[in-house]
Amino acid sequence: MKLKKRTALVLGSVLLTGGLLAGCSGENGNNGSSGNSANSGNSGSSNNSESQSTSNNQQSSDSTSTPKVNEFGWTIPDNTITLDYYSADKDNPDKVATKLKAIHDYILDKFNVDVKKTQYDVDGKEKMNLMLASSDYPGVISAMDSDTLDKWKSQGKLIDLAPLVDKYGPNIKKELGDKYNSYLDKDGKLWGLPRGWGLLPIPDFSAHIRYDWYQEMGSPTIETPEDYYNVLKQMVAAHPKSSTGEKTYAISWNDQISINNVLGIWGLKDGYKEDADHNLTHWLNTSEGLEAVKYYNRFYREGLMDPDSFLNKYDDWKLKFSNEQIIGHIGPWWQSWNAGHEVWKTTMQGWTDNNRYVQISLKAPGAEAAYLSPKDTTGWNYTVITDKEKHAEDVIKFLDFEMTPIGTRLLGWGIPNLPESVWNYEGGGKWSFNDAQKQKLFAGTFEYDKVDEITGGNQIWLDHPQGIMSDDNKSTAWYDQNFNDEDKWKALMNKNLKDTIYDNTARRIVFSADNPLTIVNQQIEDLIKTGFAKAVMSKTEQGAVDAFNDMRDKAEKLGLKDIEAFRTQEYKNNLAK
Repeated sequence: MKLKKRTALVLGSVLLTGGLLAGCSGENGNNGSSGNSANSGNSGSSNNSESQSTSNNQQSSDSTSTPKVNEFGWTIPDNTITLDYYSADKDNPDKVATKLKAIHDYILDKFNVDVKKTQYDVDGKEKMNLMLASSDYPGVISAMDSDTLDKWKSQGKLIDLAPLVDKYGPNIKKELGDKYNSYLDKDGKLWGLPRGWGLLPIPDFSAHIRYDWYQEMGSPTIETPEDYYNVLKQMVAAHPKSSTGEKTYAISWNDQISINNVLGIWGLKDGYKEDADHNLTHWLNTSEGLEAVKYYNRFYREGLMDPDSFLNKYDDWKLKFSNEQIIGHIGPWWQSWNAGHEVWKTTMQGWTDNNRYVQISLKAPGAEAAYLSPKDTTGWNYTVITDKEKHAEDVIKFLDFEMTPIGTRLLGWGIPNLPESVWNYEGGGKWSFNDAQKQKLFAGTFEYDKVDEITGGNQIWLDHPQGIMSDDNKSTAWYDQNFNDEDKWKALMNKNLKDTIYDNTARRIVFSADNPLTIVNQQIEDLIKTGFAKAVMSKTEQGAVDAFNDMRDKAEKLGLKDIEAFRTQEYKNNLAK
């Protein structure tokens, strides 16, 4: 997701020279450090003499000096390790560089690891295809999806990580546990390490309502898409001009919204309808898919939808939303926070805590449930090491550290011990949350962008989990998701959306490079990108229906039925495992 969310520690044994001391101690493992009691954050003990002894034992026989282990349990290498990678997550490169600088400098100073990240505001999959065609790519790539991974593997561009993990990655195996083998292919080879793996049972996607204006209306019931439409229409009538004097719209769209998530309102799971026998039907072949198109088309026909909806990049959309030009939203939960009250608290005269959006569920009549937030515990995608990397063992050592609880805290929560830091770390196994920042979070005055720039939280995300950490079974890399029961607005969101989260792990399907349906699947996805927008922005309802039918017919000719059959069989195979 692009989300902005953000004990005893015992030091254990150390890896080879230039490697790391990572992982968990005692019952948690024998390498590195881990935490207990995320709330108190200050109980713990250390075993530095044991870790140092183990570190010495693991040095090569010709070592002439005792290795230096930093406060995080990392054995600092004599020579700087360079980890140069491309992230396929789409983002503004200037913003990325700004937010990376502090954590880059900190890791270089404390770990002697020079982490260089390249990111572009373009489709990552397309960029990786260009890299593959030109043979111009770095030694490490993150955020590579399963299909692209298979394509690169088939062309011999990736290295098998299993031998490296066997030798240098004890914490990778420990943290992934029984799931580790699920990442291996039939030959026992490991082609990538997962990013954002594990279960974090919080919502990702929702409808959003402007809370102060909603209260002014008397807080009418909103349960169905029709209810939401009527409330937004009334809000536009009451607020026809934005704060900058421009026409307002009930709803819009941006490039980070997934059609499949939206379709969850109509009871579909990840874009497919499932029957009692687990047969899957693509949304183009369902009445629910047509209803969703007609719903958005109604906004457009009545002048309530931003005409630039399907042209908006996130920053375009955010500017309009912050200027109160867009009143409603169906999309990732954090977007109305980031573009709403987090901006207004510094720009809106007389801002109060009620000048914000709250997240709500919508469920169409007849739908079993609103399936808005699919959870794939496998992870979002992968970090891979390519054939261009000359020091893969050093990369694995750093990835092994990152996957430990203390590594996840450092790279997830960012630099500790600064006034702006969200956590403090004393070393020797003792950490705590920064209460001043925590209170700002509750008060709605926490400055996400500023904190990101100063601390670099989650700016380096190569293989740490988003699920709860193994040492205390409650901490998560998303800092702001650690206090959901204490933050009234998060608690309200979780209450409103508790029935919208579902496990979608078994639906994870890989379209391999040698599968003829891989091209078909991509052609259909490309068709939908343009076809959905065309249908929604039709001038009449019949025009929307005709455009929907045309899109469906074209998809059928491309091979949609074959895609449905393949996904169904693979899904059933996964369920049987």
